[in-house]
Amino acid sequence: MSHSGIFCSLRTLLPFRSLPGLLLLIALAPAQAAPVRLVVQNEAHLAHARALVLAAFEAGGLEVQPDDAPIGNERRVQSLMDSRQIHVSMIPASAERLQLVKEGKLLMIPVPLDRGLLGYRIGLTVNSRRDAMAQVRTSADLKNIIIGQGEGWSDLDIYHHAGIPTHEIKDWTQDVFARQIEAGVMDLYPVGLVETFNYFLDHYRQLYAEVTLEPYLIIRYPWFRFVWVTADLPHVHAALERGFERLIESGEFLRIWEQHRQAPSEAMLAGRTIIDLANPYYSLEVIPAHWRHLLIRPLQK
Repeated sequence: MSHSGIFCSLRTLLPFRSLPGLLLLIALAPAQAAPVRLVVQNEAHLAHARALVLAAFEAGGLEVQPDDAPIGNERRVQSLMDSRQIHVSMIPASAERLQLVKEGKLLMIPVPLDRGLLGYRIGLTVNSRRDAMAQVRTSADLKNIIIGQGEGWSDLDIYHHAGIPTHEIKDWTQDVFARQIEAGVMDLYPVGLVETFNYFLDHYRQLYAEVTLEPYLIIRYPWFRFVWVTADLPHVHAALERGFERLIESGEFLRIWEQHRQAPSEAMLAGRTIIDLANPYYSLEVIPAHWRHLLIRPLQK
């Protein structure tokens, strides 16, 4: 460097040799954006969904500080989103939520977080009632039993549409359903296939050792867990959408999913009768065509 260059550099730095000058230098430096603080749904059976959402934020270029949302059923989660107490959730699509999206009151990212397996419902029961469904073969047969579902679950609309009697379980995270099956209050407690094998079966058995899988049926209907964002946060929605596109294109979506979930083998499900129920509110078409390759479809007829 020439003498004149050194002189110019020193002259440039001289104003900042004092404390006021240093403070001025700090003030003029580009500010680093603080992480966006968001309340995000977080429950034990949603570990895969939350991991995917957080990875999508990173891939979408938005730094977030996630706070855990209060635990509750779908109805409560939606109510907390309406009041902006939850900003991001991962609950199934329902008629109510799709209508809110149409009205611009809720933002949706229709990425199939459960890869379509949420619509495969396998029954939980107790050992003393293990064979109670042995003669059930059709949706008409289901009309002669009582299906238990968690209070506020949107699945109830599916069963009601099919004319199948239901019973709502207030505290679905506990062993209430098992004791009610034993007491004859209801006959079967169908839940999602993957979440059963990966979480619920062990969870319920720890609470009540008599819990077991019903061995005869799979109840199947279009049912997808998506990502939902409050309508006042379009930049958060855009970042997530951008992030999911990148995760899916790179293969990272499947890698993260397989870290938390294991798809059931065909052999594990062989011999079960499949009973298909219609979803009056949506079909496979609710998922964008370029994301449908993520779906796993065991036991297709």
